[in-house]
Amino acid sequence: MAERKKDVSEYELPDDQKKALDNWITLNILPQKTPEKPYASYALKLLFEESPDGFFITNPQFKEAMVRCGFSPVNKNKLNWDFRVSLKPPELKKSKRG
Repeated sequence: MAERKKDVSEYELPDDQKKALDNWITLNILPQKTPEKPYASYALKLLFEESPDGFFITNPQFKEAMVRCGFSPVNKNKLNWDFRVSLKPPELKKSKRG
């Protein structure tokens, strides 16, 4: 008997989790204006998981979300992608909710 192909990627998140992750990235991460020390995808993933609305995700799921939100990694050949980003100060964060 042939194995059934998966319809979605093993890294695929449900739509509500994708939306929550994308919202967190949009609210918390900015592209760097000047080249400074980049943030590793794994470090950013941990910040998301530890946030009030966070939940467990894999590093590949986080990397996919960063690309989906318009961020480009420095080097895609590394296990943990570096992104030239800055974290938004708390006073600049505004919810996208209603």
